[in-house]
Amino acid sequence: MIKLSERLQIIYGMVPKCNTVCDVGCDHGYLAISLLEGGVCSKAIAMDVNKGPLNSAKENVKAHGLLDNVDFRLSDGLAKLTEAEADTICICGMGGALITRILDAGIDVARSAKTLIVEPQSEYDKLREFLASHHFSFLDEELCIEEGKIYPIIKVSYTPDSSFELSKDELLYGPVIIKKKLPLLVRLLEKNKNEYLSILEKLNSRKDIAEGSPIQNRIKELEEELSIIDGLLSKMEG
Repeated sequence: MIKLSERLQIIYGMVPKCNTVCDVGCDHGYLAISLLEGGVCSKAIAMDVNKGPLNSAKENVKAHGLLDNVDFRLSDGLAKLTEAEADTICICGMGGALITRILDAGIDVARSAKTLIVEPQSEYDKLREFLASHHFSFLDEELCIEEGKIYPIIKVSYTPDSSFELSKDELLYGPVIIKKKLPLLVRLLEKNKNEYLSILEKLNSRKDIAEGSPIQNRIKELEEELSIIDGLLSKMEG
């Protein structure tokens, strides 16, 4: 078995036993290999927008004797995946805006999967807002740390008859993450609080800040986010 990073281990653990998993942005193919070797799925579709990672994944899959179980596709997002072709779709290790774009462009394909697992590395709130507004229910969330940065991993499923509206704190930090009171959440909150206080101090030291200016708007945003952080930290302590 391939030794997965902590991030990939969490993603691996979120994938339910199924027939076919599609890994969008497959990188070296380690996730697909591990899922096949672990019996989590019987077939994998490895997709990437670049030939380099796709060829690397193919070589690794070949070395593990799994070529018959993996389909390789050069694809921009979900473009080369058809509806209901994959039970689980993983889109991980990208910016939140890019994941949102991929889902928006292939929304029918995304909705056709039983499970969707995403791991944004930025703009978490915008991605969560997109998921909620497109009737995806939040099944699970975890936090992982890689190279000193903390990222969320989000597991959702399409539930067409349901409607979800997330609060500002849930958009920023995750409804399930907050509910589970994950230890890494405290670390993330304290890290963000220190960063925001530092930025706020610098902005407030500037003179002649005009009413309605970008600087004043940023100050208000930071104050709002600091209020959210303090509220969440209080909940974590309770």
